[in-house]
Amino acid sequence: MTYELTNHYDSPNFIVSIKCTDSDGNIKIIPLDDANRDYQEYLEYIKIHGMSIVSCTDCGDGIPNDSMWQYLDNAEQLLIDKYGSDQNKLTALREDRYVRAMEAKTPYESMTVAGSVIDNTPQIIKDKYRHLPMRR
Repeated sequence: MTYELTNHYDSPNFIVSIKCTDSDGNIKIIPLDDANRDYQEYLEYIKIHGMSIVSCTDCGDGIPNDSMWQYLDNAEQLLIDKYGSDQNKLTALREDRYVRAMEAKTPYESMTVAGSVIDNTPQIIKDKYRHLPMRR
């Protein structure tokens, strides 16, 4: 399975669905809805396979959301390409990633994945969230 995050045709600043392609080339569109069975499967596949099964070429409005675009390796580059060096958006992205990594939430349940996020987070963000318990 591969997943591609897709924007709304009328409003390209909003990621609204996930295009899922199976090994036979069958495609289905999955809404970003916690109650949707296919969306829950998407989250489970991320837990098993990591973010390598997800692709995205546009970060939408640049705000972290349920599509999980913000956890892709190229997330910061997507933001920079679309919004330049908007420090507010970059800081929000880094904070979101850091908090999820510290709380061991998808896709950072494994410390091997979360470790680099935690280590590479700017100290000012670490200080802001120093109330979070340390991960081991």
